[in-house]
Amino acid sequence: MFNNKDKTQNKRFKTVDDYAGVLAVCCKIIVDTGRITNYLINIEDYTGGTTVLLDKDGNPMLSQIKL
Repeated sequence: MFNNKDKTQNKRFKTVDDYAGVLAVCCKIIVDTGRITNYLINIEDYTGGTTVLLDKDGNPMLSQIKL
């Protein structure tokens, strides 16, 4: 899914913002191009988590960026 060696397989997910190097925590916002949904990935050392970004009504945020 996130294969860095073969870029042809990474067509489903696109990194929108990357906040690496801030206090040893890496945060990325990625877009699922199949569903146009935004996700937040938080990575610290060997742990991390992924969550869908929600709007004020609790619905998944859809990407406003042209993919």
